[in-house]
Amino acid sequence: MSLASIVSVSTAQVTHREHNLGWANGAVTNTALDGRLSQAAMQYRSYAPVPRIAFYDIAFPKDCAEFTSMSGHAVLVVTAVVQDSTELPPARIYLGSGPAGTDLLRIASVQSRVASADVRATFGQFRVDALYLLPSRPNVGARDVLMDFAAHRQGFRLAQLSGQVPKPLAACPEADTRSQHPSDSVLWALVRREYPDLSRALESAH
Repeated sequence: MSLASIVSVSTAQVTHREHNLGWANGAVTNTALDGRLSQAAMQYRSYAPVPRIAFYDIAFPKDCAEFTSMSGHAVLVVTAVVQDSTELPPARIYLGSGPAGTDLLRIASVQSRVASADVRATFGQFRVDALYLLPSRPNVGARDVLMDFAAHRQGFRLAQLSGQVPKPLAACPEADTRSQHPSDSVLWALVRREYPDLSRALESAH
């Protein structure tokens, strides 16, 4: 189960735009991830060159048993494409705002060059896909997920999470996400299931 959104920053005409793709079921393939970028490139090509774009996908545990094994965490996959390579990888992704924000633990990331000519022309050729642990508690309330690029842009709002979780997790007991993390075997089993293509590159980089 996942929740996805495309978030973009572009020229003076469009300074920051967010588009919620809603809930989805099933695994997310590289074809689907690339398709989101291509769709966004078509939407924003009239503003090219766009300095940067980022979108996210959240994969939640499938049930309360896995939620407990994951120590109350979901996983957050962030894909960013930029014109300037010095902006990657992101310096920080965090909940809240400013220095007091809660940093998310990065598990792995992989950098690559964009293959699509349309995406390169609109957003640039430099891409990163990164995996983070995301504390996930039922009914926690709305939270912003912010990203500091390595250069030029800080406080980029990647997402505004409602605090809702999928129905199968609504009644799960809370876990202490601050002091407990899932084991590698549990974490990567979830990642392989939800991101069967991307997981191979991320696990190799771990």
